[in-house]
Amino acid sequence: MNISISDFLERLSSDSPTPGGGAVAALTGALSCSLTSMVGNLTYGKKNYEEYWEVSKKIVEETKTLREDFLSLFYEDMEVFTKLMATFGLPRRTAEEKEERKQAIGQATKKAIEVPLNTMKKSQRAAELALTMAEIGNLNAISDAGIAGEMALSACKSASYNVLINLGFLKDEDYSENIEEQYRIIMKEVQSLQEEISSLVRKKIKK
Repeated sequence: MNISISDFLERLSSDSPTPGGGAVAALTGALSCSLTSMVGNLTYGKKNYEEYWEVSKKIVEETKTLREDFLSLFYEDMEVFTKLMATFGLPRRTAEEKEERKQAIGQATKKAIEVPLNTMKKSQRAAELALTMAEIGNLNAISDAGIAGEMALSACKSASYNVLINLGFLKDEDYSENIEEQYRIIMKEVQSLQEEISSLVRKKIKK
């Protein structure tokens, strides 16, 4: 948390598996929240936006909490990946050890699916908040609301890759079907929200 952006990018580009794409997805969601919060702060207390002050204030508060959720997912992603990799090193000399290893890998894989799925869920809320600020926010910051929407969609799409790649390793059909259904619903909703945000922002920019 205390390293520079440059140092983080250097660490990200190294041969270390963490931080990786899942952490980047969560960080992108946090960026979306920060931008939406900025638009809210530039709307709250400003002349000509009095009717939106209360809503803007609530959105600023919620995006702060949501941003912290994304940062928690940032660290969770690294943690679950490390634990998943550790399960592959479990002993498999006997039939019992092989079964224990198999079960451990399955449980760790499910956790590696659930973390990015949560990032997708949080991204949907981030997109909803960005849309509200695109609707009511200070016109001088309307482009930032548009970018917040793009970041929410990017976070969702990015996290989805980790959901899908880990699903490919599971043989639990019922679990996989449930996750795939959630995945489709969230992805469709976030894409729809961003299309709405983009259309609205572009119209307001042209005025």
